[in-house]
Amino acid sequence: MRKQIASMTGHVVVAGAGSTGRHVIEELVVAQASFVVIDINAQHVERASEDFCNGKLVFVHGDATQDAVLMAAGLDRARGVVCALTHDKDNLFVTLTARSLNPTARIVTKVTEEAAGQKMLRAGASSIVNPTQIGGRRMATELIRPKVNEFLDQLLRDRNQTLRLEEVQIPKGSPLDGATLADLRLHGDSHVMVVAIHRGSGEFIYNPDPTTRVEAGMALIILGEKGVVSKMKESFHTP
Repeated sequence: MRKQIASMTGHVVVAGAGSTGRHVIEELVVAQASFVVIDINAQHVERASEDFCNGKLVFVHGDATQDAVLMAAGLDRARGVVCALTHDKDNLFVTLTARSLNPTARIVTKVTEEAAGQKMLRAGASSIVNPTQIGGRRMATELIRPKVNEFLDQLLRDRNQTLRLEEVQIPKGSPLDGATLADLRLHGDSHVMVVAIHRGSGEFIYNPDPTTRVEAGMALIILGEKGVVSKMKESFHTP
């Protein structure tokens, strides 16, 4: 296990495999992402391994609030960190440590108390997620727009679904920098729909016109077949 983790780079570190972390693990498996799980509870690790990874979960058994444990998971080489421990104070500590050990990683942190959200962001979290808040909004949406939820669930959760909603970054130096959506010929060649474009400034362009130009730093939010999206990322020189 140590050798396997030592050979990994650009992976995701998941701190916590409990009630929230196990769903993170499930999504990462579906996305075929490389990741390492940290948990002090052996039962959490064993359950997630059997449920989602056919008993082959890559993990570190230990306390994620300890620097040595985070380093054992290759945090300094990771592209992302998920802080999904039970208590806000522990997630805050992991967030602080992760940001100091890896200044470029994207850190997504769970919060249970709304007041803790700003503390997490100041500590270095790239974004925060409040499961209770999301759960409440989902319940309201199920009541008001049930078919929308059903559509999104099938699109995002059904493993047998060939279509996926994905994002494709336009990196610096890409030959597509400055091209229009029409130049990319996404509809005709790849059966891909560009749902939106995310600018570097944070602005979204929804249902963009074919004459819209893409630039380095932008991200295309696309709806397309799994294999097609993978090929697109390779052609765009994205990791």
